[in-house]
Amino acid sequence: MDISLYRTEVQNWIMEIQSSRGADSSKTIALCNKLEEYGDQTHDDALIGFACFTRGETYYLQNDMPNFYREMLDCLKPLERIHEWGYIVMANNMLGIVSLNRGNAPFAMDYYLRSLSIAHSYQLPDLEWIVHMNMGALYLSVEDYENALEQVDYGYRYILDHPEDAAYVQNLTAACVNMGKAYLATFQMDKAKDIVNRLERDCVPGLMDRDRLAVYCFEARYYAFKQDIEAMDHCITEINRLVDDTIWIMDMFDDLFDYLGMLADIGRKEEYNHLWAIIYQLSVKTTVLNLQRRLLELQMNFDKKYENQSKYETTALKYAEVSVSLSRENQLMMSNMIALRTNLQDLTMINHQVERENELLHKKSETDPLTGMYNRFRLNTYWEETFEEAYKQKIPIAFEILDIDYFKEFNDNYGHQAGDRCIKIVADCIQSMTAYNGIFCARYGGDEFILVYKNYSDEEVLEFAKELKRKLAAQKLEHKYSKISDVVTISQGICWGVPTGYEKAWDFLHTADANLYKIKQKSRNNICIGKCEREA
Repeated sequence: MDISLYRTEVQNWIMEIQSSRGADSSKTIALCNKLEEYGDQTHDDALIGFACFTRGETYYLQNDMPNFYREMLDCLKPLERIHEWGYIVMANNMLGIVSLNRGNAPFAMDYYLRSLSIAHSYQLPDLEWIVHMNMGALYLSVEDYENALEQVDYGYRYILDHPEDAAYVQNLTAACVNMGKAYLATFQMDKAKDIVNRLERDCVPGLMDRDRLAVYCFEARYYAFKQDIEAMDHCITEINRLVDDTIWIMDMFDDLFDYLGMLADIGRKEEYNHLWAIIYQLSVKTTVLNLQRRLLELQMNFDKKYENQSKYETTALKYAEVSVSLSRENQLMMSNMIALRTNLQDLTMINHQVERENELLHKKSETDPLTGMYNRFRLNTYWEETFEEAYKQKIPIAFEILDIDYFKEFNDNYGHQAGDRCIKIVADCIQSMTAYNGIFCARYGGDEFILVYKNYSDEEVLEFAKELKRKLAAQKLEHKYSKISDVVTISQGICWGVPTGYEKAWDFLHTADANLYKIKQKSRNNICIGKCEREA
């Protein structure tokens, strides 16, 4: 979004929103409300979409999932209408995270695949890797560790290739923790140890306390498995210090849930009960019933294991109530997903339209508007590629440059409209030569044109040049001001040969231009090919 297009007051709102995001939620939401109101008044989809997205992001960080869901779904249509694909990728990615936490992996996968499709189509690799990482977390949740590692590895390789990223250490930490969790689950302890070492060496020293929590949860489980009690206790102490009611539970739930399971398994009842109570209250705040159901199921197993029958019965009753409510929630999610699929169909149509527009724009950028021929931009790409191909395959190639004889005199006396018509007629004759395989043509500029002949002998190229001359002569386009004919004619310079590796495409074109100059100095309306003149 280009904020310079807006009046100063609106620019200031947007800049204040950017500075307060993640730091002052009340201020961010109030500014977004102002921005959306102004966007509604001016029918500006960019402002409306940005305001909804940013409010949704803020509610996500506050663990307020109902408001998050509403805002993220509301932002999609206005953002799609203005083709703000980056925000659309991020919105769908976050909707995928929440869907997974709500217990519906298929819905989450739909959101992730939609994000990947858009990111790939519009070349957004800086967002694409994030979606792959979250898909890795999805596969971890369903215990498909092979696919989990494949997805996380995609993100891991991107992160390593971009050490300049401001969030490099945090990103590397997330990738390493997810790989480590997969290695633990599949008992690949040597690889898990390598991850622990890398985290301690390359990540932990550069992390803020909040970002270290996932590391300590993973390392506590690793050390518990290795029965390194001292190292495990250190991790438990750090986790107790870091966990409070301000953590972003949607991002941390799986790490903390796995860690709670470890505490239950090793009989650390006090630490388990303390942490479980905090996490359960945060899950209630999100209103995401699946998180509550998972925690209650864990608690029932804990109560059963340690023979607390009365507490077990209370937890089981609450578990049943949440399960019934979760069933209703899933019906709502189904309704939302149906709306998403309809929206996805609309987006697919938009994407096709954008692709058509891009194709037209690309074609326009390579096409001369007067003649419809390829222009110099396309020519530069073509002759370099074709010349390299000729060198590798040891086949001949020829460059021809031609111009219209005494075109200035034609243009000055018949007028510019007639001059344009003359150029079009010559161009049509030249383009007709592309009916032969391996012949390319382009307008070089003014009344100059280029032809490239691939894999033809010098005799064949010379014959093509003569045929072109005959086609133009058949047009009988009057030129009373020519000094050599009463109709429009052309002069042609050609360089032919098999590239040896010592020349470049430009050398061939330069020689063709020199041969054209020779003809123009002598007689015009002739052809000069190769290093010696062969006139026709």
